[in-house]
Amino acid sequence: MNREVCKFLSGPFAALAYAHAAYAVATSRGIISEPVFLGRRWGVGFMWSEAAIYTAVAAALGYAGWGTDDRGQPRSRPDDEPTVITHGTRPVSAR
Repeated sequence: MNREVCKFLSGPFAALAYAHAAYAVATSRGIISEPVFLGRRWGVGFMWSEAAIYTAVAAALGYAGWGTDDRGQPRSRPDDEPTVITHGTRPVSAR
């Protein structure tokens, strides 16, 4: 997957984690009732587990997007490359 796609997808997964955590807090305080979907009550523990899973996915995608490059080395800017100084040397012919 492309780095830019990983960067992009990490945001929505972080938002899903935040929304599930906020929903779990609101449910545990009694502000809203537990959701009923497909005839089953989905409790607060399930909401917290979803929030943890979405957080892990967001962190993994964020690391893939902003972390190290494919070789495992930290990315460097082109300015960081060493400069070769060749004062006082003659060019070598390729004969």
